[in-house]
Amino acid sequence: MEKKITVDLENWKDFLERSWRAVPKPFQSQKALRRTLQCALYAKLASEGSLVVADYQPPRADRPVDLIVVDGTPPTIACAICFDDVVTLYAVKSLSSFEAVEKVIFTTGFLKKKVEESRFFLKPDIHHMHLEW
Repeated sequence: MEKKITVDLENWKDFLERSWRAVPKPFQSQKALRRTLQCALYAKLASEGSLVVADYQPPRADRPVDLIVVDGTPPTIACAICFDDVVTLYAVKSLSSFEAVEKVIFTTGFLKKKVEESRFFLKPDIHHMHLEW
């Protein structure tokens, strides 16, 4: 029997915010933070038995997707995840270039107003979760 992934965005959000808070402030550059969150979620999902692929480059996309969770036979993408400081057109285009059961962008921007303004790039099938310090 195959293990089906459950996408619990609130649980993932809480986990990622705890992971972020564990990083000492001097080491919290946007690039380091993005990669740390990517690695933390990768480790969490892999430890739960999911097949996780990092930096998946979809066809006809300018930006790789930070994580995809592959499920089933034949393999399908159960979840695709991007991390960014705000919702970017590049992330939305990448997530929109292939089929996935769930698509989510986690943002880490300190200026919540700027994050909210960037949401106009979102499409109906893409979830957005803002992580806060």
